[in-house]
Amino acid sequence: MKYQINEKKVAYFYTFLVMVLFSIPTYFAVVFSFEKELILKELALEKFTNDLERKIYSENMDLSRSVKIKFALFDENMQLISSNLSKEIVYYDFKTYIDYPYMYYKQEIEYKNKYNARYIISEVQINYAKMIFIASLLFLVILANIYILNKVIIKSTARPYELMQKYTNSFFNDTMHELKTPLGVININLDLLVQKSEANKYTKRMKTALKQIQITYEDIEYHIKNKKVKYIKEKLNISNLLHSRIDFFEDLANSKAIYFDVNIDNECYVFMNSLEFQRIIDNTLSNAIKYSNPKNKIEIKLENKNDISKLSIRDYGHGIKNIKSAFNRFDRQDEVQGGFGLGLNIIKNITNKNGIKIDVETKVDEGSTFIYEFRNYKKKFLDGVEDDN
Repeated sequence: MKYQINEKKVAYFYTFLVMVLFSIPTYFAVVFSFEKELILKELALEKFTNDLERKIYSENMDLSRSVKIKFALFDENMQLISSNLSKEIVYYDFKTYIDYPYMYYKQEIEYKNKYNARYIISEVQINYAKMIFIASLLFLVILANIYILNKVIIKSTARPYELMQKYTNSFFNDTMHELKTPLGVININLDLLVQKSEANKYTKRMKTALKQIQITYEDIEYHIKNKKVKYIKEKLNISNLLHSRIDFFEDLANSKAIYFDVNIDNECYVFMNSLEFQRIIDNTLSNAIKYSNPKNKIEIKLENKNDISKLSIRDYGHGIKNIKSAFNRFDRQDEVQGGFGLGLNIIKNITNKNGIKIDVETKVDEGSTFIYEFRNYKKKFLDGVEDDN
């Protein structure tokens, strides 16, 4: 599980690295385009100013206005003679000056001319459209490349886990299919054996072991089917169902000399699927028995209060070392006890799906308490109509 998380981190790191690498040429391309634009504009202003200067001294002078470039004439005291500039200039000590979005070019000319002009200042608007187009184009290319590389990297990284998941599901499916009939046969014949002869410690042990196998079987079956099968909700008397599951676990508890301290309010109704409720109870009780110390008790309390059915199951056992990871799939708190590590993950998924509040109080070497809060079933108008019919 930890290895899988690290692989994902590596994939995201490579994606980020690719983004950085592709951003570098984009930055330089934009900078180069910007500098090129400024150089071209400066050359255009210089050429225009030189042409204008020649026209000022020409006998047939024609100061026709350019569409792209504007200009102003100043005398030796920088007093304005003529201007069609877009902005009023307040700063004159420059040769080339940028006041966004305009570039200005200043040139000194010979004083003797009919206009008494000493200085020419020309103006051109800087065009950023080209730079924006180049930057946008490169950015889109980068995004496309990152998307493709990200797909390739993530897919190549996830491929082993997809195959592993596929093989695991196939193995579970085949195993469940092969185990279902033998388990049924063993269960029926064991019941017949107990009926024909008195129960003894050997038949009790077999019955206990068979129940442990059945719980594990039902967990795996739910794990495989829960995303494929729709579990229909119904009005459920959890008081009765809880009693029946406690009876089912009686033999398992007795095998460790553990007894149940039961306090259950009657007629607690909720709206959920009975099989999913059973998975919550079975996994909680199974873990409580598994991790309890022998010759101890498990407290089970169900109380109906303020439209909430509150269920608490407390054991006096090992406790949970890391509660944050306990609900992760395939996480096992105790390797010695074994198991698939599916139980608490199944509980988490079912509680999230049904809006059941869950709280866990635990302390190492003292035990754990699992607390579930179920919203009580409320009779709706249509339910009353159906009852009358």
